[in-house]
This record gives sequence, structure tokens and C-alpha cells, in this order.
Amino acid sequence: MTVPNGSGWLHKHVHFALIKILQDQRYRIRHDCPTHSPYVDNLHACMNDFLKGGEDFWLTMDDDNPPTKNPLDLIELDCDIIGMPTPVWHSAVKGDRPYYFNALDAEDGGWKPHEFITSGIEEVDAVGSGCMLISRRVMLAMQDDLPFMRQWKANGRVDVGCDYSFCRKAKAKGFRIWSHPEYVCNHFNELPLLEVIESFGAMR
Repeated sequence: MTVPNGSGWLHKHVHFALIKILQDQRYRIRHDCPTHSPYVDNLHACMNDFLKGGEDFWLTMDDDNPPTKNPLDLIELDCDIIGMPTPVWHSAVKGDRPYYFNALDAEDGGWKPHEFITSGIEEVDAVGSGCMLISRRVMLAMQDDLPFMRQWKANGRVDVGCDYSFCRKAKAKGFRIWSHPEYVCNHFNELPLLEVIESFGAMR
């Protein structure tokens, strides 16, 4: 289990979540909070350490992204990749709902938020890296592909971030990606309250 971060800082609710997960007696848990930078380098360092360690599953979460339930519950499903849905602030289009959960379906070369129709696990096309549970078989197959590298546009701008790039590469190798609406995460961000008020007030 890793919490990659660049500064050594963890939100206190991530700390509380870690304490609860580390008390889980069902599994042998090895934990680290590596501070390599940038984030992509940290993810690859975590991956390499995980593969050396011999664990069957890798749980990774960001320093501001605590799960509300224990993701280790989902190990028994033996899925390739499970992303815990995390709210993301998105107020770019006035009148639209100003947030989404980062369990996504592919659409026209891009993504749209997945609409859960059950209370259980559902297959998706991409998940965020804020809290993911990944099987060893996935990382063994992808370790030589720089799986978390971003994809870039010709003008030097980022086209696809490291987590969604990872999901595209995993699906190309035949792995399946899942998310579970009952295992949502919290996500701590600093937001201007006037923007929040205006965005919700403008919802159609």
C-alpha cells in the first residue's frame, strides 16, 4: 500500500484511513509514503517496489484522497483494476453539474462520467489514480511499458493524464477496469466559495 506524495504531507483523513486499513488482519500489508517527484516518477517507483515485494495486490492512494471504506474488501473479487470513485470539481461549463466522479466511460475519443445503475461493482473504461487497487498480474504485464506516462499533444500540452493513460494501456492489453459506488473517496481541495456558490446556483 502506497501514498505517493512529493512533500511528505498527508491530509489527516488519509492518515486516519491508513490506520484503519493497516489494522486489517486478513492480509499482510506493507506500507510506504514515498516522496519522489514528479508524481509520474513516484508512481513508477511505487510500481517497481511493489513488484519487488511479492504482494498480490497494490493499493495506492493520493495524499488528499482518503477512501470512506476499506478498499481491501474488494481483493476477494480478484479484479484487474478497481478505482474507488472520487469527486472531481469541474465548473468549466456554466449550468452543468460542477463535479463528477472519476469513474469514466469512453466517448468520442474522450471520456464521460459513468452512471452507476447498481450498488455493486461495474465495469468502466478509466478511473483516477487517487485510490486504486491493482492486481499483480496487471503490473507484471505492464512494467516495461512506462504505464503511467502521460500522453502529449503536438503543441506540448498534456492530452491524457497519467491515470487515464494507464487505463488505456491496460485495456489495450486486455485487462478490465472496474469501480464500486459504495467505495467512494473523499477529496480535499481548496476552492473559491463564490465559484462554488455560483456554479451550483447556475445548475439547470
